[in-house]
Order: sequence, then C-alpha cells, then structure tokens
Amino acid sequence: MFYINKLLLIIGLTTVLLLAITYYLFFKITNPEPNDLKSHYDAIVILSGNPERAVVGGQLFFDKDASFVYLSKEDSNIKNYINSSDEKRIYETYIDILLKNNILRENIILFGTNNKSTYDEAKSFSKINLSAANKVLIVTNKFHAYRAKKIFNEFEQSAEIDFFYINDTRDWSRDKNSMMMILSEIMKCFLYYIFGNFDGYLSYQ
Repeated sequence: MFYINKLLLIIGLTTVLLLAITYYLFFKITNPEPNDLKSHYDAIVILSGNPERAVVGGQLFFDKDASFVYLSKEDSNIKNYINSSDEKRIYETYIDILLKNNILRENIILFGTNNKSTYDEAKSFSKINLSAANKVLIVTNKFHAYRAKKIFNEFEQSAEIDFFYINDTRDWSRDKNSMMMILSEIMKCFLYYIFGNFDGYLSYQ
C-alpha cells in the first residue's frame, strides 16, 4: 500500500508539473514580447513556414532601409494539385513574392542548403559572414516567435538580432487554425527542450 501511495504521489506531482509547464508555454506563445523595432536594419531575415512572411518582409525591407534580404532555403516543393509540372520549391515561391514587391534578385541571399526546421535555420544563419550586416530583423509569425527566439539565442550570432512577428489573429480563441498552431507550438517546445534538434533526432528513427 505504501508503494502504491508513493507511486500515486509521483504521478500526481508529475501531472501538476506538466500542467504548469504547459500553461507557461501557452502564455509565452500567445503573449510574445511586443515588436520593438529600430529605425534601420541592414538586412531582413525571412524564415520559412508561411508565405506571408515574405510579403511582410518585403515591406520591411523598404521601411527599414535594408540592403539585403536573407531568405531561408527550404528545398521541398509546394504541391500543385491542378498542374504537377508547375510545382515550385518553397524558397522559389518566396523569391517570386519578393521580386513582385520590387526587391532585386541581387539583394536576395539564400542561406542553408535545405532547412527543415527552425533549428536548421538558426544553425545555418549562425555560420553566415555578416560583415555587411550589423543589425538584422527576423520575420516570423506571432505563435512562432517565442520558440524562434529561444533557438536563435542558442547559437552565437555575428550580428545584432531583433524579431518582428506578424499578428496572425486578434482573437485566437475564436480561430480554429490559431488554436491548432498554438497546440503545435507547445508540442514543438516540449520536443525542443527534450531533444534539441528534434527533427534531426526523429530522422534517425
């Protein structure tokens, strides 16, 4: 009986701890630090994951008088269910968006070889020689901002980095997609804290 009570106590304490961590992550993900931007950045960095980041990044390129756009190179294709011969790689779609926003191709620099995760992006970006870019602004989405900052801070970056997040929705509690993204981010945070580069870990399974 003593061992059963002890086991139940351990299970209860573990459950309380997991709930507390989940609530903490939920709060941090849904309430990221406000965007506090400088008047000028040398470069805009666009992470893969949502084409809207390229649209907003293109606007910030001009608003912040930047010289370059660093674009994450994700090599997978975007499915075209109507015409499969017209499929494009994700980074090519982002480039098209930037070009349509009047950014010259010579000002767009790809980084990484095939970034499959935020961890890949942070690691690849830390290896870039940023001698011409002392201040950079990373563009992502609201619910991704907390984890992205954690991961990028893990690597020694050669430039001063700020983050700008796109506010996906005013009221996440009334938006099914937002709720799914929040749950996904909570799970990814758990995996990141346990495995670090969890995508790399899973690829060996």
